[in-house]
Amino acid sequence: MNRRPVLAALVVLATVGTAVPAQAQDELDPAATIRLVSQTPWTTPKDPVIRLRVRVANQSDTTIEIPELRWGLGDMIGARDEYEQALVEGVPVPAAADTQFIEVPLEPEMVHDILVPIDTRLVGAIQLDESGVYPLQLELRSEGISLAAVTTAAIHFIQRPEKQVRFSWWTEIDTPVAFAPDGRLLDPRFEETLATGDGIVAQVTAIAEIVANARLSGEELPIDLVVSPAALDQLEQAADGYRRSDGTNVPTTATPALAAAETLERLREIAEGSHVRLYATPFASPRIPSLLPSLQPHLTEQWELGDETFERLLDEAPNQGVMRPPGLSMDEASLDALADRGVTTILAAPDSVARPTDPLNLAPPPAATISTASGSQMDLLLPDPSTQSLVNDRDLWVDPVRAAQVIFGEVATIWRELPVPPKPIQRGLALELPRDLPAAMWKPLIRRLTRAPFLEPVNAQDLPDDINPPPEPAVLDGRSRGSFSSDYEADLTSAGDAVDAFASIVQEPLDEAQRLRRALLYAEAAQYIGNEASGRLWIDAVTDVTGRTFADLAPDTSRVLTFTSRTGRIPLQMGDPGNRVIRVVVVLRSTRVDLLDGGIRPVELDQDNQVVTFDAEVKAAGRSPIEVVIRTPDGVQLSKSVLVVSSTALNPIALIITIGAGLVLVGLWSRRLFRRRSP
Repeated sequence: MNRRPVLAALVVLATVGTAVPAQAQDELDPAATIRLVSQTPWTTPKDPVIRLRVRVANQSDTTIEIPELRWGLGDMIGARDEYEQALVEGVPVPAAADTQFIEVPLEPEMVHDILVPIDTRLVGAIQLDESGVYPLQLELRSEGISLAAVTTAAIHFIQRPEKQVRFSWWTEIDTPVAFAPDGRLLDPRFEETLATGDGIVAQVTAIAEIVANARLSGEELPIDLVVSPAALDQLEQAADGYRRSDGTNVPTTATPALAAAETLERLREIAEGSHVRLYATPFASPRIPSLLPSLQPHLTEQWELGDETFERLLDEAPNQGVMRPPGLSMDEASLDALADRGVTTILAAPDSVARPTDPLNLAPPPAATISTASGSQMDLLLPDPSTQSLVNDRDLWVDPVRAAQVIFGEVATIWRELPVPPKPIQRGLALELPRDLPAAMWKPLIRRLTRAPFLEPVNAQDLPDDINPPPEPAVLDGRSRGSFSSDYEADLTSAGDAVDAFASIVQEPLDEAQRLRRALLYAEAAQYIGNEASGRLWIDAVTDVTGRTFADLAPDTSRVLTFTSRTGRIPLQMGDPGNRVIRVVVVLRSTRVDLLDGGIRPVELDQDNQVVTFDAEVKAAGRSPIEVVIRTPDGVQLSKSVLVVSSTALNPIALIITIGAGLVLVGLWSRRLFRRRSP
């Protein structure tokens, strides 16, 4: 069976099966929905009862009279194709079924919870001597008409599996850039996420609880987290209190600020877990190919600031052996850059490389190897395609508990396809949990995946070594995932050069140049590819500071300086360094004026209108231009202007020539006068 149409149909299922009436319902009948509040993940001979809490809602203006909830169990699933087909089609002919009447009519907009216990020992559909996965359909009916239906998974284990599947999962701790360069909050969705406990708050809270429980029980629970240092930076900004774009201030005692501080603290607690491995992205999570090769120095700065921010806020250095490339964007150059950093394992996408097809239609291998241009070998971890499609299905997310159980059912079905593989085969499975999963989905999904009796969690870096057959060589997909325009790259380069110059002259405050570098690195975040206008806010903020600083340092050369003798002193009134201590080099050059002290002087400026003097000797009377250059200690020119010196002193050579010419004229005049008197 072709799996792609089945997976595509699951999107339809998530919308039609849970949010609108079933096909048998007439358009005039009332609309209703069914959601799972809770479900027993699996049953065993010792705990044989499936306990469900089902929430039904009347979303119409018509009262649902004589409502009833019907459940039906299908036959045991043999393969993923059957499982996914059952999710789409439901259970047309159940092997066991029952109806539970709802005691009251469902008034318009009414929500009602129903407890549904199903004893697997009594229903007859569950095979009590064999582990298996079964489709379980829940249907809201009224007077014989189906109003809404959903299908979930019932999973039964008779004993601990003989051979577990090695399993690695990871998630990325990240947020979009929400603060402007001046510290104002531009994206109110970040504040809303903190206030409601969704997004990164729910994600970190669920993981922290799992880690804390494992620590209390002495359990070794491998977890892999990819952390964006920029996300940590924004949590810190929010925790310290901030200002909204409308000018209102949010204090540290406000709910969003407290949630940010608590999330940072939970991340520190997570980092202390013995089998928790944390990896840092480059600071602002840029797409690495977008910085290569033209912005290679910027990538180095991204790594350096990312590591520094990570260690400062989490009290622990990141593990550098594993990396999830931001945006899952990779090419040959970026692989070499990752290898140079010490990365040996890449957390990739399901389609980053071509996956071999199994003749038995089993799940594809979870890892492959890839060679870099420099000859290094790297492991790629590849999430299971069908399971990852369910995990990423946003229509399925509307019912978080059901989504968690459906995903878990898919993983259990993969295990059931080959529960006891022949030696020496060792199966493996990998999965990435999106960072923006619904808050209500994190705990039920992680609990199922980390406690499943048929899964053996291992850290991502260890999975390639634990599976057999070992990973096979593969070729990188190589598809372009976007890059910056040439103009944007040129502006990033120019702004980076200006920050380097700024850093070389500013002695105090020491952190100002660091703030400018951080702002420029934010401009390289992946979210600005295709949205460069927003990224230019960061570039403009940097160039505004550097450009204004360089311009303000320029000396006043507007007045003409007059020398009344051949030698004199040039007083150069410097500009305003602002609230900084700045060290620059002043250079004077002229072909008509000799600078007696060489015309080069290092200067430290800490106040406005400081005067720097140069001794000079004019070569000729009249106006003489002097070029005035302000540069950094390492020679980068910051400004250039022209000072004019006017000299009223007589040049000795010119004076001798003038006197000589006068004597000649006097002699000629005397001879003419003598000739006139002789007659």
